[in-house]
Amino acid sequence: MNKEQLIPVLSKYLPKGSELYAANLMEKHKIQLRIKNPRLTKLGDYRPPTNENSHRISINRDLNPFAFLITFMHEVAHLLNFENAGPRVPPHGSEWKREFQLVSQPIIQQNLLPNDVHLALNRYLKNPKASSCTDAQLVRTLRLYDENSEWVLVEEIPTGLTFETQDGRRFTKLEKMRTRFRCTELQSGKIYLVPGLMQCKPVVIV
Repeated sequence: MNKEQLIPVLSKYLPKGSELYAANLMEKHKIQLRIKNPRLTKLGDYRPPTNENSHRISINRDLNPFAFLITFMHEVAHLLNFENAGPRVPPHGSEWKREFQLVSQPIIQQNLLPNDVHLALNRYLKNPKASSCTDAQLVRTLRLYDENSEWVLVEEIPTGLTFETQDGRRFTKLEKMRTRFRCTELQSGKIYLVPGLMQCKPVVIV
C-alpha cells in the first residue's frame, strides 16, 4: 500500500491527526503492519526483515486509539534501533530508549493527545521500560479511554475472588507480591504470579 491507501486504514485504529505521521513512517521504512487478536503477554511486537525485504510490526486489535499509537511508536523504535545500531544492541537499552523518545516527539509537539495521556506519556518517556503496560500511571490513564468497561485490572479484583484473563484462563486472586499477585489457576491448580496491571474480567461462580 502507498501512503494514500494507508491513511484510511490507519484511521480505524489511530487517534485523529496521527494517521499521516504513521503512514509516512510505514512508507519510509517499508513497514508491514499486522493487526492481531488480543495476546496475553504482549501488546505488539517487531520483527526485522528476512527474505521479504520489509519490517514487520504487529499490534493487538483491541487497543484504544491512544494505546495503539503508543504501541506503534514503541515498535517503530525497535525498527530504528535495528537500522541504526544493528541486531546485537540490547532490545530495550539506552539506544532504544533514545529512538522511542525521538519517534514520539512529533506526536507530542502536535498536541494530538488528551492532556492526561500527554502528561502520562511525557513522564513515561523520561525512562521508557520494556513494555508500556508495566508503567502504572500510563496504563491507568490509557484505560480511561477503553470502550469495553467489563475489563478491569487484576489489582482491582478483591482478594479471594475469581477473574478471567483475555485468553480465557480463570484464576483466584491471592496475596500481593510487589507488583504481581499470587493466583491459583482453576483448571490446573497451579500458582502463577500475575501482573497487577494486566486486564481481566471478574467472574461470578455460582
